[in-house]
Amino acid sequence: MNNFNKRFLVSLAAFPLIYLLLYAPIVFNVVIVIAFFACCYEWNKIFKKKNLFYFTGLTVFVTFLVLTIKIYNLKKYNLDFLWLILIAWLTDIGGYIFGKIIGGRKLTKISPNKTWAGALGSFVLSQFAYLIFFFEDNYIYGLYIFVIQLLLSFIGQAGDLLMSYIKRKNKIKDSSKLIPGHGGFLDRLDGLVWIVIFGSFFII
Repeated sequence: MNNFNKRFLVSLAAFPLIYLLLYAPIVFNVVIVIAFFACCYEWNKIFKKKNLFYFTGLTVFVTFLVLTIKIYNLKKYNLDFLWLILIAWLTDIGGYIFGKIIGGRKLTKISPNKTWAGALGSFVLSQFAYLIFFFEDNYIYGLYIFVIQLLLSFIGQAGDLLMSYIKRKNKIKDSSKLIPGHGGFLDRLDGLVWIVIFGSFFII
């Protein structure tokens, strides 16, 4: 099975996770904690020398865990947290699809697979995240939401590039092989970590 097929099949697991997010909060809280420890495990493997950057990263992950649990458990059927996940998810998908179809000039040497077209695609698709609020009475999509989603998409992409830089400096390609076709948890959650941290300012 090639890498694309692996990525596609594993990505289908996102749909059961969305169900758990909406209807099985206890299970999803457990998933959040497992993801946190997986990130810490991979972060520990990346750094052979435990320097200031290493401990700063652990602080970021703890902040991510606390804010994730706080945002997710604010209310029943919490669409706010799902909104943040969708921004991260659509940012990744937009970058992948636009980058593959259009290609073009490379965005940076840090991550040679990323292109300007992919970055544009990330910004475009991230704007569809707010559609999850469409059936709520207070649904209003305007300039404020547009700017916030652009900002969070940018932060997610910056977080992705930061992780690529860290892995490159430590001479590794993937944070681990825990997720077939995707690498490790950090390879998938690098953008979401920062989106949740900065997105909390607009929710809590």
